[in-house]
Amino acid sequence: GKPFTVVGDGSQSRDFLYVSDVARAFLAAAETPKTGRIYNLGAGNPQTVNRLVQLLGGDVVYIPKRPGEPDCTHADISRISSELGWKPQLSFEEGVARIVANIDYWRNAPLWDSDSIAKATKTWFEFMTPQG
Repeated sequence: GKPFTVVGDGSQSRDFLYVSDVARAFLAAAETPKTGRIYNLGAGNPQTVNRLVQLLGGDVVYIPKRPGEPDCTHADISRISSELGWKPQLSFEEGVARIVANIDYWRNAPLWDSDSIAKATKTWFEFMTPQG
């Protein structure tokens, strides 16, 4: 396959979070009686882009870092953990393993482009226009 393109040297770290953990956080926020609260989501364990590429396997092409790109981004999850009891359940490695295990399922998924989006959504908003 094609090599992974990594912006910068790959040492920058990000707070990757698997989608099932995001869904659990949304559910916890929806079910709480607390209102008007802002909760940060993250794994609380930033991983380098190089580590992600290592787990995925394959060749890598490095391109220059973009101006202003942060070296590390991560979320403070202390509020959602203390107020809602939410914590991520899947490790970074397990999340990547699940993606890799299911990649063949998505390999032939349709790709969205402007034409296919226009066709698929043509009638979505027809009943939202004022009726005369």
